[in-house]
Amino acid sequence: MTNLRNYVNFSMTNVPPVTLGSVKLNPFGQGSGMLGMPGDFTPPSRFVRAVAFTQSVPQEPTGRQAVIQAFHILNNFDIPKGAAREAEKDEHGNILADYTVWTSAIDLTTREYFFRTYTDSSIRSVNLMDMAIDGAEIVTIPTVSEEKITPLTP
Repeated sequence: MTNLRNYVNFSMTNVPPVTLGSVKLNPFGQGSGMLGMPGDFTPPSRFVRAVAFTQSVPQEPTGRQAVIQAFHILNNFDIPKGAAREAEKDEHGNILADYTVWTSAIDLTTREYFFRTYTDSSIRSVNLMDMAIDGAEIVTIPTVSEEKITPLTP
C-alpha cells in the first residue's frame, strides 16, 4: 500500500499539453494520464496496475459483462513462458521460468466459475450449482484443451 503513494499522480484522463516557451508539447496519445505505470512482472508492480485498472473501469450492469471486464483487466498480468525466468538452469538443464498457467473469475450471483488456460485462452465456465459440491466426493473438471483458431477468410 505504501508503494501506491509513488503513483498518486495517475489519472484516467489524458494529461493536457504543456507549453515550454514557444513550444507546445502534446501527449503522445490515449493513456497519458497513466504514463509511468510499472509494467514488469514483480508483485509490487502488478499490484499497482491492479489498483489502477480496477479503480478506473466503469461498473458493468450485468455479471456476464463484469466477468468479461475482469478478464480484460487480468490480461494485463499474464506472464508469457520465458518472460520471467532464473538466470541459471536447474540440475537437469531446464530453464526455470514462471508463467501464467490459468486465469479465473467468479460470478458470485450465478455461482459460475470462469477460467482460461495457457494453452486455450477461450473463456470456459462451470456452473457450481449444477455439481455435487457437498464434499462427499472430490469433483474434477478437465481443463486441458487446445486453442481453436477460427479462420474468417471467405
